[in-house]
Amino acid sequence: MTTPIRNTVELPNEIFLGEVKRLIADGHDATLRVRGFSMRPFLEDRRDKIVLTRPTRTPQVGDAVLAEIAPGKYVYHRIIRIEGDKVTLKGDGNVRGTEQCHISHIVGATKHLIRKDKTYSPDGRRWRYYSALWPKWPFARRVLLAIHRRLPATWR
Repeated sequence: MTTPIRNTVELPNEIFLGEVKRLIADGHDATLRVRGFSMRPFLEDRRDKIVLTRPTRTPQVGDAVLAEIAPGKYVYHRIIRIEGDKVTLKGDGNVRGTEQCHISHIVGATKHLIRKDKTYSPDGRRWRYYSALWPKWPFARRVLLAIHRRLPATWR
């Protein structure tokens, strides 16, 4: 039996991320613990963190961003395509399925990524290298994600 975490408040994502959106728009940075598996293998559920800031440049293909894809519905995914004002996003851990939003609905840009308590810059050589190597093809992605899920947690 697990012991409940004390002094924890749970909020629906719509409310919590709506407030994060407001804080970022006001010029503050926001540090969020990653929840979910859509950014595997680079970011793990409940272990890693992202530091988000107000976008200072036009988003580009390859950037991981927090976007509002529908009113009150947010995702932290990588931009895979930009066509005019339409942005297509996909999580690194997703084999298929994409989301779309207007470029103006990108709420936050990645300032830092904290993986296994080590901080990475999204523009740094190592992070760009990992991102470029991650396969774009669904079959290869599926195989690598299946292997990743079977690794001991200490290896991830």
